[in-house]
Amino acid sequence: MIETVIAIGIVSTVMVALMGLIPVGMKMMKEAGVNTVGAGIANKLLGEVQLAEFDDIQQYNGKIYWFDDMGTKLKRGEEESKVNKIYTAKIEVDEENPQIPGAQANKFLKRVVVKVSNVLGDEPDFKDPNPDSGANEKRVKKDYRSYWTFIIDTEKDD
Repeated sequence: MIETVIAIGIVSTVMVALMGLIPVGMKMMKEAGVNTVGAGIANKLLGEVQLAEFDDIQQYNGKIYWFDDMGTKLKRGEEESKVNKIYTAKIEVDEENPQIPGAQANKFLKRVVVKVSNVLGDEPDFKDPNPDSGANEKRVKKDYRSYWTFIIDTEKDD
């Protein structure tokens, strides 16, 4: 009888510890899924911009897209899209040519940033946090993840 009570005590202690890990594991699993779908969305949009003519890339600046939970692009303005919208993505194309340390300015280079958010409700805040905020100011967490690339104009003049 004593052995049974001790065994039940050991098993219940281990079970309580394992049950405490379930919420942590669920949170990590959700975050991994969000990161995977977000990276897929960014990959799609960066590919779309890369396929455009170099002179037409600027037209993508500021465009916002909606996606469902699997990363499928939704049509804006449709009522069904508003219901199914899980992810919002914004493309930003730098106006000026990026400065690469140790290199000359290159007019054939553009930096493209895709910001992906899974904040539900209204449109997410895609503004970058202030990098100059001091130690006294509270740092604001971004509502999005950034993915970026450089696009190079490889077309040769005739």
